[in-house]
Amino acid sequence: MKVTGANIEELTQKAELEFHDEATTRLAEMNRLLDEVAAQGANDDNVPALAEHAHNLRITGGSFGFPAVAMVAQRLQGYLNDISDWTDKTQRDAQAFCDTLGTLLERPSQPDDDEIAQIVRGLPSHVSRSFSPGDIEIKNVEILLVTPARAVAKILSKQIMACGFRVNTVSDPIEGLTTALRLRPDMVITSQVMKGLTGVDLIRALKAVAVTEKIPCAVLTSQEVASADFSRLPEGSPVLRSGSNFADDFAKVVTQFGLG
Repeated sequence: MKVTGANIEELTQKAELEFHDEATTRLAEMNRLLDEVAAQGANDDNVPALAEHAHNLRITGGSFGFPAVAMVAQRLQGYLNDISDWTDKTQRDAQAFCDTLGTLLERPSQPDDDEIAQIVRGLPSHVSRSFSPGDIEIKNVEILLVTPARAVAKILSKQIMACGFRVNTVSDPIEGLTTALRLRPDMVITSQVMKGLTGVDLIRALKAVAVTEKIPCAVLTSQEVASADFSRLPEGSPVLRSGSNFADDFAKVVTQFGLG
């Protein structure tokens, strides 16, 4: 068969319809699981199953022309992975994620990047367990944390949330670049050592694009700053030290960029 523009468009539409049908079925199962949790409680089966559905929608949504679905699913997966116990707030938050996914799947056309950013910023977020909700003000400040190290991500996310900020964590630098382009976070913190791109590479890429060039960026390192090579790091991009130094370094960066 000769491949033409019409053939490609037909195949694309077919793939989008197939994804939509699969995603709708998957979302129905997610809502069923939430009903099960509400009735019977969270357990080692239903919560991981919810996270697995979110993971699948995250991976396939962007590939089939539904980037907003992918972004919301990514945030839901991260939310579920970060919980240690299931509360009434968790139930409400998880349902809000699923309701947002349902609304997106019902739309005749998908939102543009500006609306995607607005939708994602309106999603629920965790409150640090070091504080009660009345102890800190939850700011509408979005920090994108890009690091392949899960343990590091978990520790730093808690420290950042303790300051009242919202945290979005991704492990891959390419996904970090795509996420920053779509969601335009208030700040990007990226590990220096990653596969494919270094943290400096990622920051340089963000500074080269008009929609992200003004986003404050910082690179995270476990090395002594004096011994690491940051000669290619764009001017004005600070270096954060991981470990016991992170809290102090992050506080200085918050002041430097006026995020507090």
